[in-house]
Amino acid sequence: MTSNENDNAPANAMEDLVERTSGVGGTPSGMSATDVQTRSELARHLARDVYPADREALLARMREEAAPDHLVDLVAGLPTDGFDYENVQQLARALGLGTEDHRT
Repeated sequence: MTSNENDNAPANAMEDLVERTSGVGGTPSGMSATDVQTRSELARHLARDVYPADREALLARMREEAAPDHLVDLVAGLPTDGFDYENVQQLARALGLGTEDHRT
């Protein structure tokens, strides 16, 4: 191996690593990075024990948890029809967020 080849060895190893792992992690199919972040924030402020819950119960929990205004505003835009959301995924869909495509 020549000295130039040795100098490029770390760069080549990094390129190989990036190529091998490029399909790992990241944003799930069917979701944008914003969708992932918003759903994560919702889940952080709405623990599993709140479900099933309607709009009013979700808003009450979000206020208890001091959720950011942008999240409270999102949930406040839901219909007031008394529908119970079963989980954060169903809530995300109702809010118009992208959700993960099911794997086959």
